[in-house]
Amino acid sequence: MERPQAVHSVPKTPPLKVPSSKGLVLEAITITHPERVISETGYVTKGQLAEYHAAVAPYMLPRLLRHPLSLLRCPSGIGNQCFYQRNPGKGLGADVKPFKFKHKGKSYEYLYIEDAKGLLEVIQMGAIEIHPWGASIDDIDHPDRMIFDLDPAPDVPFDAVKLAAQDLRKRLKRKGLESMLKCTGGKGLHVTVPLSEKDDWDSVKTFAAGLAHEMVEAVPDAYVATMTKSKRNGKIFIDIFRNDYTATAIADYAVRARPGAPVALPISWNHLDELESASQFTMKDVLARLKRKKLPALPPPHRLPRA
Repeated sequence: MERPQAVHSVPKTPPLKVPSSKGLVLEAITITHPERVISETGYVTKGQLAEYHAAVAPYMLPRLLRHPLSLLRCPSGIGNQCFYQRNPGKGLGADVKPFKFKHKGKSYEYLYIEDAKGLLEVIQMGAIEIHPWGASIDDIDHPDRMIFDLDPAPDVPFDAVKLAAQDLRKRLKRKGLESMLKCTGGKGLHVTVPLSEKDDWDSVKTFAAGLAHEMVEAVPDAYVATMTKSKRNGKIFIDIFRNDYTATAIADYAVRARPGAPVALPISWNHLDELESASQFTMKDVLARLKRKKLPALPPPHRLPRA
């Protein structure tokens, strides 16, 4: 099957939206209770969430399609009981597919989607956050991205996180790797290197760990590469564990289950200096940026350099 390619232009026609006595219909998927408020902050409704996903689907789906997913479902809205789901289960719709596989003697079953209908079906069932694997089901043993999650301690100013992202980008460039930048919709930033699916999971994690430790050795007062929380005070945790087999990371353009429903937004490196926080973008902000074609350039996929 031909792999989906990134889309860089704004759709010329709006997504299909049809009124219904039972709810809102988008891409032939009925969104029930579109008036339900999912975030009191910003007064965000389920219908607005669905319309947003229908509009950003051309940008969101290329790096999401046919990847195993974990969903954070909040049927009663943000701030109420939420739970993660990775198995297809019941009630998720015909366009949400099962994917079963084995790895090192363990059996797994995840869900995945192939189109905008599948995306809207998971939104209909109360999904807020969408977290894909770093590999597609077509080659599950070779990731198509390497992720560095820059996670600051509570007392670290955001300007320090921006400097860390610039530092990491320069170090990757010296190794011949171009990277992408993303606001996570939370506290930190993701720096991601697209991969050509030639390196296995262990190789990718080993490379990422080596670079993280290189940064810690260079600036030990600013960085830490261990998960031990007691060692992270006043520092930025360079989290490379998104590169573990079965690990996931928040999708590009995905909404976060936080007050106001901020968006995890890819941005151009040229706009890093303008950032005030990693959670400043709302769904309305994102749609406005897409209309202005304010889209980051996507670097080509890389093969990791040999040791």
